[in-house]
Amino acid sequence: PSKRARVEGNRKGKEPVRSDEPEPGEIEVAKKIQHDIGDDFIPFDVSEDEDTADQQHDQLDARQKGKEVEREWDKGKLPGYDGDSRSRGTKRKHDDLSDDDGRSHMRRQWPVARSAPWLNDVYWDSCRNVAEMLHREVEAFVKYMSPTPAEDEVRRLTVTLVSRVITSAFPDARISPFGSYETKLYLPDGDIDLVVDSESMAYSNKVHVLYALANAIKRAGITSKFTVIAKAKVPIIKFVTNYGRLNVDISINQGNGVTAGKVINGFLQDMDGCGSALRSLVLVVKAFLNQRGMNEVYTGGLGSYSIVCLAISFLQMHPKIRRGEIDAGKNLGVLVMEFFELYGHRLNYEEVGISVRDGGAYFSKRQRGWCDSVKSNLLSVEDPIDPTNDISKGSFGIAKVRQAFAGAFEIMQAAAFLRAGILNSRREGRDYPLRPHRDPGDLSILSKILGVTQETINNRRLRQEVYDEKILHHLLGVADPPT
Repeated sequence: PSKRARVEGNRKGKEPVRSDEPEPGEIEVAKKIQHDIGDDFIPFDVSEDEDTADQQHDQLDARQKGKEVEREWDKGKLPGYDGDSRSRGTKRKHDDLSDDDGRSHMRRQWPVARSAPWLNDVYWDSCRNVAEMLHREVEAFVKYMSPTPAEDEVRRLTVTLVSRVITSAFPDARISPFGSYETKLYLPDGDIDLVVDSESMAYSNKVHVLYALANAIKRAGITSKFTVIAKAKVPIIKFVTNYGRLNVDISINQGNGVTAGKVINGFLQDMDGCGSALRSLVLVVKAFLNQRGMNEVYTGGLGSYSIVCLAISFLQMHPKIRRGEIDAGKNLGVLVMEFFELYGHRLNYEEVGISVRDGGAYFSKRQRGWCDSVKSNLLSVEDPIDPTNDISKGSFGIAKVRQAFAGAFEIMQAAAFLRAGILNSRREGRDYPLRPHRDPGDLSILSKILGVTQETINNRRLRQEVYDEKILHHLLGVADPPT
């Protein structure tokens, strides 16, 4: 029968009649593949090697059965390991560039467990409404995250120890703390930022000076290893102390940070009735961003300076605070939610810039020339010290930060509605607990977006032990503080 007859036989549901004789013009080594409707068509190039044709048939049959034939170069690999799926001779795309060493299939990423230890200090039964519940929870969170006198003393003695080592190597050096340590707005695992001012260092190679400082600190036993970031805009030394596991950053001849700390301390003292609210907002937002890895400018996040300025502007421009209708210190929970709402949903990042000078204001980015046609959605915050400087222009990942703020507001808003229903049911006697005791987390709202890791808890215990054993006191030869 002819080729047409065989095809017609297939269409009529009859068994096709096969013949060993090839049709005119038909290649003998290329075996014919019949495809039913719905099968994936896999084209193969005609090969002169019969083994290649057989291998193609095996691959097709394996695909139709839902499994792949093990290739020669895949033998011995673990199931599910794909390796490099690119074909030879093709260019690498940007998404293909990875630091994966091929062992990622052997590692499992476990989520970091977080707890809410501040809930033990919240007395829920006396709360009359959701706003009061959230206010007390924010108060408890800020109290828990604030440094204890022992932790503050350990940090102070660490600064003294580092300063003594630096001045022994460079007698004309003056060491000044700045940043969150100076303003006391740091988290339990926050960095200690130090700046070294020295005329002798100014005439030397900055990188060589940084290595000389780092080696002196290492020889003194303050740290076991260090990192010198020499190619940054501001070269720094980074290390973790052996006593207390404190992160320390040291820069040279950079006076802007010290001035900025004084300006922030001025806002904390001079904002009438808003000093405690400002401190609470900053600690909550810093903890929120730190938990998500969005608190470093070099990774695209918001730095401490920008966070503080955002909180200052929020309080300055809040209409009810400006009119004196609410006490900011007694409405911390509502202010936290409204902060996330403003910077997550409301603020026009493309057109509006933020200024905290002279009582606070919004300005047009176009009129000031701060609009970027390529990156129009960047946050613009005027430097309180230098009005020509945009302190947040380096936060290239602000879109993710904004999305995180928006998500936090929506989560807290949904939790607030649920907590309001629980309060109403308890007042009306419609609450039937299924457990013998109530969990403090049942009424929590802040714990839906924040938590404390066990590592942070362990580090705080370690610093308390360093203080109790007077390790730093003995190293410095100072008297024990009065009890």
